[in-house]
Amino acid sequence: MCAMATTERSRDDGRTSRAPTALRPLELWRIRGMTDDLRGLAIATSFGYALGLELDSELVLLHLQPSLEVLVAYADRIESALLAQGWRRIDHVSSITQERS
Repeated sequence: MCAMATTERSRDDGRTSRAPTALRPLELWRIRGMTDDLRGLAIATSFGYALGLELDSELVLLHLQPSLEVLVAYADRIESALLAQGWRRIDHVSSITQERS
């Protein structure tokens, strides 16, 4: 039993955790449809970035992109198309602005 405990301890010594750190997604925009809100999110991944679409607080699409610039352009086109179809932009105060007040 002691040998087993020593072996387990030696495996952990000097190793760094390979688990990815959970980063908060960056909200690119938020729009309101007839019944629900939709958020466009930029999410850092091990691949590069991902565009997340979150409908009523539920992630419904995750689209991987190797480039942040391409992701933002893609998100802008989606937002423009939805606004043209009658969705409304929601202006919100960022958490940084709220903390300063």
